[in-house]
Amino acid sequence: MYISDKRTGSVLKNAFVYLACALFCALFGAIYEMFSHEVYSYYMIYAFAIPLGLGAFPFLMIGLFGKKLPGRFSINAWNSGVAALTVGCLFKGVLEIYGTTNKLIIVYPLAAVLFMSIGLIAFLTRGEERMGEYENFNCGR
Repeated sequence: MYISDKRTGSVLKNAFVYLACALFCALFGAIYEMFSHEVYSYYMIYAFAIPLGLGAFPFLMIGLFGKKLPGRFSINAWNSGVAALTVGCLFKGVLEIYGTTNKLIIVYPLAAVLFMSIGLIAFLTRGEERMGEYENFNCGR
């Protein structure tokens, strides 16, 4: 088993975690809106699409078909951006259902764009990071 196989497994593990987060967001939105006295928010209804479309799908494609695997820094930055966008949508949905607004809600999409841009730039420029002393380790092959 090569080190790159372990890294591919890590990328696929991220895709699975994002699938679990998408399921959680869908269940959270359904349960929250069940008790919201028939007040609905599209931000809450479609919050599951963010971890599904920006998390699970790209990591699944990279893990299955990608020859260039992302490094830990780019994965962490991308994950932070997706998390900020997902939490921002859920928070915006809660505020809409409650019937109020907040000017500070703009921080979530700005932080998401910043982190996701950093992650994408790091992936495109650096690509696969060195694995330290295990960089050329082939497990006996």
